[in-house]
Amino acid sequence: MKSRHDMATAAHLLLRDEHGRILFLRRYNTGYRDGYWSIPAGHVESGESVVEACVREAREEIGVVLELDDLEFVLVQHKHDEDHEERIDFFFAAKLPVGQRPLIGEPHRCDGLSWAVPEAYPSPLVTYVAAAMPTALDPTVCFATFGFADGRPVS
Repeated sequence: MKSRHDMATAAHLLLRDEHGRILFLRRYNTGYRDGYWSIPAGHVESGESVVEACVREAREEIGVVLELDDLEFVLVQHKHDEDHEERIDFFFAAKLPVGQRPLIGEPHRCDGLSWAVPEAYPSPLVTYVAAAMPTALDPTVCFATFGFADGRPVS
């Protein structure tokens, strides 16, 4: 019998403020792309849905409390990353709830937060996140690949 191919699953958050800017965080002391900017994200834990993981990561990483209904699905990306790991990444969008302000919730893993408009992301940006951003912001596309030969989005 063949063994199945296992892949980690992660949830990513495109959090927008009242001006339409997206929140980015700078990775620090993680062992992966430290010093690069990314968006709030994390692995889905056993028994947790991807939506629940996204809500949990928002609370843990940036101190923002979201409800499951606050999230809008925008993209699935099948990724073969530069670290040679393969993952399934789910991207969700949400608006910053009124009265909340993001903060660095895990200072041992993040050393900066920055709001940016889609035309001017902070640099350097984690490569697969940079590749996903135009697709995640395009409502006609819901699936993309990264790090594979075909590498093109599918609508």
